[in-house]
Amino acid sequence: MKKLFLTPILIFAAAMLCAQESKNIQLKTPQKNKGAKIMQALSERKSTRVFSEKEPDLQTLSNLLWAANGINRPDGKRTAPSAMNRQEVEVYACLKSGAYFYNPQKNLLEYVSDADCLLRDAPVTLYLTARAEAGNNWAYIDTGIVSQNISLFASAFGLATVPQGSMPREKIIKDLKLTDKQLLILNHPVGYPAEQNK
Repeated sequence: MKKLFLTPILIFAAAMLCAQESKNIQLKTPQKNKGAKIMQALSERKSTRVFSEKEPDLQTLSNLLWAANGINRPDGKRTAPSAMNRQEVEVYACLKSGAYFYNPQKNLLEYVSDADCLLRDAPVTLYLTARAEAGNNWAYIDTGIVSQNISLFASAFGLATVPQGSMPREKIIKDLKLTDKQLLILNHPVGYPAEQNK
């Protein structure tokens, strides 16, 4: 009798897991030979707070996430350094289709929720979190390095962004399903600049 009761529950759980996995977004292989030279990117880097409605395509999004904190070496190390190689910084991407966790090992956006957590009317908002570790004050510095990677990538590829600490924190924590072991530190609305910013 117990087995008969458990079977529908297991089938339902498996169906829910498959449905969630089908909402994942497999990213394209990052294009590592594109974009402006570093001195040009630094020269043109600026904060932009008004965005056009144009959405970055999947290739641009893939390149952006890899540049932010992707894996750039066979040993699993990242594009952004971290103190003692803790790799505690994690990136979440909010799109019109919902909220996702960037899994750099699989080059995948893992579905989190259908929440609308876009900021400043940008088509993409990246949230930078860090796993909270006792006595780890380096997380804030490491997050700043990832933030700068995002800003430089945006400059090199003609995108607009602004690093921000302000956000509706309680809502975002809920939307991203963050735990009390994760610090929500910064966000980056990302898109193409509106005409008045050019």
